[in-house]
Amino acid sequence: MTGTAELLAAGPILLYDGSCGVCSRTVQWVLAHERAHTLRFAPLESAVGQELRARAGIADDVDSLLWMEQGAGQLQAATHSSAALRVVDYVGGPWRLLGALRIVPRFLRDAAYRAFARVRHRVAAQHCLLPTPEERARFIAT
Repeated sequence: MTGTAELLAAGPILLYDGSCGVCSRTVQWVLAHERAHTLRFAPLESAVGQELRARAGIADDVDSLLWMEQGAGQLQAATHSSAALRVVDYVGGPWRLLGALRIVPRFLRDAAYRAFARVRHRVAAQHCLLPTPEERARFIAT
């Protein structure tokens, strides 16, 4: 893939584990609650997901939500709890109140996030993500 900057110029991209039921349900939750309708989605396993991860220097073993955007002329990535907080900021409304969790030191938030990530496949079975035709246009499949 070429043109990562051009791809991200259209807005942020949320990378998610396509084989994870919790991640698929999170994407569906975002689609149901968002106000801006500008966030795009791509599975971590996709060519776009692999390219963005490599360009951001994110290890292959990070297999949960990743928030990617262009900022200050370069690729910026948020992982673990920081990515989840970016999602609630994006969704807005009363969900923004969860941003108060930023007062918890990141290493503690990330430890809790990683603990849940280790069991997420047992919490929710793989879930088929079926976006509407309008939503489908926001999924990057390459």
